[in-house]
Amino acid sequence: MEDLNKQKMKSFWKRPEGVAGAIFLIGLGVVFIMFSVPILAFIQSLLTSLITTIALFVVLGIMLYIILDPKFRALVWYGYKSIMRWITGLFVQIDPIGILKSYIEYLYNNLKEMNGQIAKLKGQISKMSRLIDKNRKEMEDNLKMAEQAKKKGNMELVAINTRQYGRLKDTNARYTTLLNKI
Repeated sequence: MEDLNKQKMKSFWKRPEGVAGAIFLIGLGVVFIMFSVPILAFIQSLLTSLITTIALFVVLGIMLYIILDPKFRALVWYGYKSIMRWITGLFVQIDPIGILKSYIEYLYNNLKEMNGQIAKLKGQISKMSRLIDKNRKEMEDNLKMAEQAKKKGNMELVAINTRQYGRLKDTNARYTTLLNKI
């Protein structure tokens, strides 16, 4: 069970907001390097007098205490993570409920499309059934005409009607096979 939880939990740096956070830190480092010369010159000018040196070390001590305090570091870390989540959220949807809502909307649209396709398929099935029934009726009519032509001795009309009957029978067999597949 622990292995499963370890696999599911991603570290901050592997999530989308961690990538944004890393880019932000790199940018901050570049800005610091660009402005380090003027900052160091300012610190050097402050160190020239004894009173400002003492004040500078007091401020530095207070800053070190704040930075080394675990509660303050945790506060800064959580604040940093929250800001990076917010910034990442502007570009990528990372809210699990929002992701599920958009997935449900996607599935709902697919369901509507599928219902439309099912309606079209039912229409085609109905059309094909009517066509098969129409062909059966024509087959019966051709058979009756062939019998009447045979009684009258018109063999040419008998041949035409029986061939038409055969064609309709073949067509109905293909349509029935297709209808059964649907």
